[in-house]
Amino acid sequence: MRCERCLKACRSDAIYFDHSVRLVDYSKCKGCLSCVQVCPRNAIQVTSVMPGQVLTVKIDHTKCTMCEQCLEENGKFCPQNLFYKGKVKKDGQEVDGILYNFNEVDKCQGCLKCELACPEGAIKPVVFDGKSFS
Repeated sequence: MRCERCLKACRSDAIYFDHSVRLVDYSKCKGCLSCVQVCPRNAIQVTSVMPGQVLTVKIDHTKCTMCEQCLEENGKFCPQNLFYKGKVKKDGQEVDGILYNFNEVDKCQGCLKCELACPEGAIKPVVFDGKSFS
């Protein structure tokens, strides 16, 4: 419903919207659960996080050259094929870009092939190390 109560309640500025999708920057999140408490639709779910678990993948669209290696379905880049082509904001304009399927992050095996295989170094998985997110 995009009421943005969660965004306003977050004292760590960890919640942001990207193309009408609510996302969490886990490197900023302090786990205070203020967002959960203010959500009128119970749309925010708290999940347990294990050390070494990939929570999300950040893509630096200023570095990405759209080589599309991450889209190949041969498993050499991403065994779960979690990357796709879509619209991203770059220099204030919407252009074609590479996106990560945040809705299926639980399928990520934590192999980090994506980070190692990206020729431009544009892909950075956010991994929980047991104490913080890196």
